[in-house]
Amino acid sequence: MELNLYNSLKDPKKLMSLLKEADIATLSLVLSHVTSDLSYVDKIKPFVKGAFDYSVNVPEDDAHFIRGKLIEVLQKITNKNNNLNSISNIKEEHLSYIMSAGVGAEIKDEYIPMMKEELGFNDNSTRDKSINDIKKHESKPYVLIIGSGLCGILAGIKLSKAGIPFIIIEKNDSIGGTWYENTYPGCGVDTPNHVYAYSFEPSFHWEEFYSKRDAILNYLKKCVKKYNLFDHIQLNTMVESTVFNEITKSWDTSIVCNNKKSILNSNIIISAVGQLNKPSIPNIKGIGEFNGPIIHTGAWDDNFDYKDKNIALIGTGASGMQVAPELAKKVKSLTIFQRTPHWIIANPNYHRKLSKGKKWVLENIPFYSRWYRLQLFWGFCDGIHASLYKDPNWKFPDRSLNNTNERFRVNMVKHIESIIGNDKELLNKVIPDYPPYGKRMLMDNNWFEMLKKDNVKLITDKVNSITNSSIETDEHTYKKDAIVMATGFKASKMIWPIKVLGKKGINLNDFWNNDNPKANVGITVPNFPNFFIMYGPNTNLAHGGSIVFHGECQIRYILGCINLLLEKKYKTMDCMQEPFEKYNSKVDAEHSKMVWTHDKVNSWYRNGTGRVITNSPWRLIDYWNFTKEPIEQDYKFN
Repeated sequence: MELNLYNSLKDPKKLMSLLKEADIATLSLVLSHVTSDLSYVDKIKPFVKGAFDYSVNVPEDDAHFIRGKLIEVLQKITNKNNNLNSISNIKEEHLSYIMSAGVGAEIKDEYIPMMKEELGFNDNSTRDKSINDIKKHESKPYVLIIGSGLCGILAGIKLSKAGIPFIIIEKNDSIGGTWYENTYPGCGVDTPNHVYAYSFEPSFHWEEFYSKRDAILNYLKKCVKKYNLFDHIQLNTMVESTVFNEITKSWDTSIVCNNKKSILNSNIIISAVGQLNKPSIPNIKGIGEFNGPIIHTGAWDDNFDYKDKNIALIGTGASGMQVAPELAKKVKSLTIFQRTPHWIIANPNYHRKLSKGKKWVLENIPFYSRWYRLQLFWGFCDGIHASLYKDPNWKFPDRSLNNTNERFRVNMVKHIESIIGNDKELLNKVIPDYPPYGKRMLMDNNWFEMLKKDNVKLITDKVNSITNSSIETDEHTYKKDAIVMATGFKASKMIWPIKVLGKKGINLNDFWNNDNPKANVGITVPNFPNFFIMYGPNTNLAHGGSIVFHGECQIRYILGCINLLLEKKYKTMDCMQEPFEKYNSKVDAEHSKMVWTHDKVNSWYRNGTGRVITNSPWRLIDYWNFTKEPIEQDYKFN
């Protein structure tokens, strides 16, 4: 019989061994929660250090006491009523104190409503909207969702729960979006699994703290199956265009399936195509002349044989960081062409497996998974947000932003030096000259160890041209069998190449001046009624955190809009120009104070004019409040 908590409580010795694999800080949060005794978290407060390990140097006597006390408390509850579900939700007056102790920082009271919801302590979650009845006999879908990635699936789940008819159109032959399309070796998340999952659908069966691509895709497939979405999804179907019909007040979407074109009519469009799905190929002279394979990480050929080959890798961002160590294991030589070095965090959990005991604790100990999620949620999100602002009085403005940001820099440089050693030439190549978090912060995937291998070279000279067999810089010619492009995506061209025509035939791409996407709270655009965007402009979480959180905020807002339409018995709602401009002015003003507009930072976060168009500047609590419900005055109803 599989060991569950009720069985384990009859065997305290066995349970104690399982609890030894849990984070003691997290256990103390559980204990203070179920007993309303704050002295237990007081024991661990001095030792909580940060997001990677919340139990550093807790004395074993204290740790043993907390484990034993938790067993005792849980035994008393089961002996009394044999029902651990009877444990009440946390007292609100204790929540802020326990949260703060658990993350080693003050979490202000303003966070309490959001955290109660995020942790499942709120019976009336704002993320589940009750929707007025709509006509079930309509032959057309009320909502058309474009894309079946993480956000598209989320939208489908929430619409289904609300009883709203919908269809999901997917261009690929499977669901999953970026987690289906990206198959390059080493592909995985750089956000902890336990916050890279829907808040309402936690998984206790991750094999790693940071899962690889297959595990994430399988999680999404399980969600689609559990919530019966397959009947709503049309695969192998390309959306060419969608046009707002001003007579019917609906959207006519041109789709292609099996080389046959048709028109699909819907009341509402939800774009869930994301930001990172159109590979960017650099315009390098002679690139079309190369005789060998040129493969982009975002369009990987699983039949590509790189073993014992001389391989060039162009790009050292997130995908380059993941694929390079895998290539280096098998290739004859790997020459990496780096334009700009990246800051890299040494994360002890990045390569760790989740033990059976840890997985058992996450699934069985009451509230443990919720408190663990909180610790990760804070440490990787709002806990570092303040460090992203430029201090106008800071003494080292060229290298960092403020005291905390400088501390990040110092610690990361120490990590690099501990591996590279005294190789001054290599150190000069890999230590960035811009502040931490200016570009996407990466996890150390044994990158620096790889650079020391005999078959790996890091080149910082500019690539001038490509011939039929080589890559050329000013100084050298590098003969290569194949080229791997880890050069990112066309993030500024959101929704493109789909043609979206709103009122009076206004083209969305033209409205955005091709590479300057904007939206009210990242979701709605004037002159495009009933058109909603998920993971849209200025919603990327560049400093950390999970797209899942923002996605849940966005679909909550969209459901609120649908409810408004039904309540008012209108067909359309269209974002007004004034709130649209006001919101984006606030976004730009906030970004002007932050790391992504630093003089030394040049990244895909910015468009051709230098405007930050992908990233959210807000704390998560801010965005949660912005999207709690739509403001009626921001919209014109028809």
